[in-house]
Amino acid sequence: MLLPSAPPLFRSSAWLLALLPSLLLAGSAFANESASCTSPEATEAYQSGFSAQKSRDADAALGHYRRCLELEPDCLACNYEIGWSYWTRGAWDSTVTAWSRTLELDPNHEDAKTWLVQAKDQQRRSKTRSSDSLRIPMGTASSPDKSPVQLKLVARFQNYKAEPTGEGDTYDKDIYSPKSARFSADGSKVYVNSLEGFRTPVYDTATLTKTGVIKHRFTSEEGALFAGQTTIYDYKYYKKHSSGDVNRFSGKPVESALSHGGRYLWVPYYRRDWDGGGTSPSAVAIIEVATDTIVRVMPTGPIPKYVSASPDGNWVAVTHWGNNSVAMIDVRSGDPASFEYTGPQLIVEKRLSQVGLQGEDRDKACGYCLRGTVFTADSKTLLVSRMGGGGIAGFDVATGEYLGTVLGMKPTPRHLVLSGDGATLFLSSNVSGYVSRIDLPLVVDALRAADGKRVTVEGWQAVYVGIGARTISTGPGDRYIFSAVNGASEIVVIDAATMNIVSRVRTDSYTVGLAVSPDGTQVWTTSQGRKGAGGNSVCVYAVEYTR
Repeated sequence: MLLPSAPPLFRSSAWLLALLPSLLLAGSAFANESASCTSPEATEAYQSGFSAQKSRDADAALGHYRRCLELEPDCLACNYEIGWSYWTRGAWDSTVTAWSRTLELDPNHEDAKTWLVQAKDQQRRSKTRSSDSLRIPMGTASSPDKSPVQLKLVARFQNYKAEPTGEGDTYDKDIYSPKSARFSADGSKVYVNSLEGFRTPVYDTATLTKTGVIKHRFTSEEGALFAGQTTIYDYKYYKKHSSGDVNRFSGKPVESALSHGGRYLWVPYYRRDWDGGGTSPSAVAIIEVATDTIVRVMPTGPIPKYVSASPDGNWVAVTHWGNNSVAMIDVRSGDPASFEYTGPQLIVEKRLSQVGLQGEDRDKACGYCLRGTVFTADSKTLLVSRMGGGGIAGFDVATGEYLGTVLGMKPTPRHLVLSGDGATLFLSSNVSGYVSRIDLPLVVDALRAADGKRVTVEGWQAVYVGIGARTISTGPGDRYIFSAVNGASEIVVIDAATMNIVSRVRTDSYTVGLAVSPDGTQVWTTSQGRKGAGGNSVCVYAVEYTR
């Protein structure tokens, strides 16, 4: 099953797919296909509507559902599914009406509860969308004014206006589709991964100036960085550099992680530039933070979107978006020259073959679309979010055993963060637009007893922040959670204890990455843009805490 709710038309909506990654296309399943109404005639109309949904014929589906409701106005399945028909048309008033009626018929309908919040948010935004701006002025401040956390835009590095007029606004050609940001361990530097620019500019956080650029371009002169490696496990190259040397490429930097007390920065490449389909092995760079130089490049599997280092300093996990796998690197020596992959790769249920995927959209053809990854504080359990399959997968670090997957959180979990004391797990759910928290032992205990199966865990606390809840980060002491909200182009600040929203501030559209400084006084965001609109921007906010 793709999701507990698995809304069929959500997958076929051209409007929605323009707004969000098409993650619901992977592992398709139709959770409500067997639903029925009271009368045979209404049931037949419902099933015809559902069949039309599966064929991505939204107009026909809407007609059948309307017929169903004419025959049986109180049919629960028709009231819920017609909401998705209206959703695909951006008919928010009708969507809200349909799902409100669903909850009148069944107050415990969890799917309607989840998606009605989004529909109401879109209904509100649709009335003001024409006045929205892709760019925001310098000095933009958060609201409400008396919030315990207040943010103000004090600097920006952007690649869309060559002659900026606002104080602190800097034109920077190295900002090209910025994906993520990462503070150094001491907070003195910020690394921004420019995905399409094949580079990572580095900024001084005290002076808010650029101090260097790490370029992810490798020729024969950089061959020694690869230590003779070209692949891992049995991964094959379906594409190669014209020279035949696979280690000649430009890498697209995605996310990053620090290891060894902040000594090394790990940057995985979404893909090598000549591998358009992302089916061949990619790579991860190891950067020495003291000198901002790449000291080793290691091959990976296809589309390594995320990387995480264990608290005990023994392991680095490389998570492959492209094929349901995670690779573990032994880093106990502390010397990049001797870092090596260890044991078999970790697989979530079944490794996805790359054969035939070269021409596919890899945001759709990604299996379980693994992304957010975090080790527990004792480094014994590895947690991996499944954006395309729902849930959080778990592995025993010592043995590499797949423990199972926990469900129960809002659909499409993306980013995982642990509290400083390791007792609480925070996560963002991208498409459903929620930020959640749960006591970590509930998750770990359930995984340890799951026997490789999928199990549901109760106890999640969630708050809706807006469609496209992407990167999250906690400030000092884990008092607040900062969330990048892509659809609304906002930073949303949440009280971690109550899970109530305390503050919001606009960003340049469309926000993806976010990083909070170790002392909590700065927040940096990255905006990639969408279909040529917005993006190419890094916003820097000063943060003040009033209590």
